[in-house]
Amino acid sequence: MLVKVQYQGVKKFVKFPSDRTFQDFLNDVKSKFGLARTAALQVFDDTDTNVEEDIFHELIEGSPHLCLTVRCPEEDITVGLSDEFSPTRSSTPSTCTDTLSLSSTDHEETERAVQNQAAMVSNSFSIDAEKAKRTVRDALEKKSGGEEVLEEYQTTKTLKHSTRRQLVNIVVSHMTEIHGRIPTRKQRETYALGIISLFPSLKDPFSAKGYEHFYDPEKGTGFISWRLKTLSRKNPKRVRLEMTESAGPSRRRRIDDVQQLEGDACREAISFLVHTADEAEVMQKMKE
Repeated sequence: MLVKVQYQGVKKFVKFPSDRTFQDFLNDVKSKFGLARTAALQVFDDTDTNVEEDIFHELIEGSPHLCLTVRCPEEDITVGLSDEFSPTRSSTPSTCTDTLSLSSTDHEETERAVQNQAAMVSNSFSIDAEKAKRTVRDALEKKSGGEEVLEEYQTTKTLKHSTRRQLVNIVVSHMTEIHGRIPTRKQRETYALGIISLFPSLKDPFSAKGYEHFYDPEKGTGFISWRLKTLSRKNPKRVRLEMTESAGPSRRRRIDDVQQLEGDACREAISFLVHTADEAEVMQKMKE
């Protein structure tokens, strides 16, 4: 498999066989871009979400054309300052071995800014967060395997990769049972918010809302979207209407069979048709 990687604006392909590990991938990237073997690298997807080892294989298999960006933690500090501290500008890639030390005051200001941002995000979603949290908890309590997820988090304050995948599977199963096989953007976002509200340690502190790795409403990506796509591929389902004497083009119709819907009622019926697979309901709404 070829993985497209970008570093400091330069894009290259990196070979990544299926039997290789995430650390092997990082080593190959360092070799490809001439970085030091001891350099600490972070990987980000096209939404600037940090890609961790436990989801790396699933991400590149699900999105083979994705271009990953690699950065050094020191780059966020040194960007814009290298010309000021260096007499000449180097044309070779950074080895990520030079760092700038921040004073304790700078650290405190940075930490305070992060905390303020998190507080603002939390307040903006305070109305829906509690309802979303109850929705996810209700799904885990009703579905098989949900209690194991709750118990593991209560014990370790985090979730293993396999348990997190189980959490997403349970949540998506609950979502499709209630909202149909094609949940709306708002419904997906509600479940994503509910997950980080119920399991705070799963929140991404470096993203705007904290749950973009579960569902990004702007890009339509994340664990929830990928699981829904997987279910769609595994269980293709189409509404099949049997032709009988009481249905079809040859059926004699009377104008007073049902009352014709208008305005908002008509738009509501159309929206309902998008998300239902019940044959009887489809026939009734089509009449209206």
